[in-house]
Amino acid sequence: MSYEERRVRVKVYGSLASKSPLLVEVPGVRGKVRRLHTLAAAALETMAAAIERDIGVKIELASGWRRHKWTSRAQYEKTLVSRFGSVREGRKWLAYNSPHETGLAMDIGTGGLWPTKSTRKEQKRTPLHEWLVEHAHEYGWHPYKLEPWHWEFPLSLEAYGSGVIGEDDPGPPEEDVSFGIGDEVDVIEEFEEEDELVDELGDELGEEGGTA
Repeated sequence: MSYEERRVRVKVYGSLASKSPLLVEVPGVRGKVRRLHTLAAAALETMAAAIERDIGVKIELASGWRRHKWTSRAQYEKTLVSRFGSVREGRKWLAYNSPHETGLAMDIGTGGLWPTKSTRKEQKRTPLHEWLVEHAHEYGWHPYKLEPWHWEFPLSLEAYGSGVIGEDDPGPPEEDVSFGIGDEVDVIEEFEEEDELVDELGDELGEEGGTA
């Protein structure tokens, strides 16, 4: 039962604003900082130390928190039609409400993991992914099995809102986060081209600085 999906969804947790004090910096690829919810970041730091000790891989993120991308459903659906030919097909690959908006989801960008669907099979055979399958749950992280690079950190709503896990913390809302939650987040979100990652990094850094 260790390697099980416990998906995080925006309609349960909501989205964190760019300036939320609950978002803290974590190491990102190319020297660019990423951000996660403070409790997810603490758990990642502990897990990353264990990974580096056990298999010598340093964890850096391709993506952590991301702002909500779409201004409207119409804009979202127009993009799906343009990129994938139809809304139905596009929803398989790109989310309207991304779990990254909660700060509880991360895309790993080191150790042979990277957000692209073309190498999923190879990524699942890396020592890092094998380690995560065996141990990530010990640190509170759970997979999205379709994406070997994507991991989520479900919390109680109380801990999510306060940034503190209390002594009587009830844990994640089981009925809302376990075993997948439907097609709104059961999608692949990837950076198929290097330029897309550069653009995403630049957009996020610009928003955080209040200049874009």
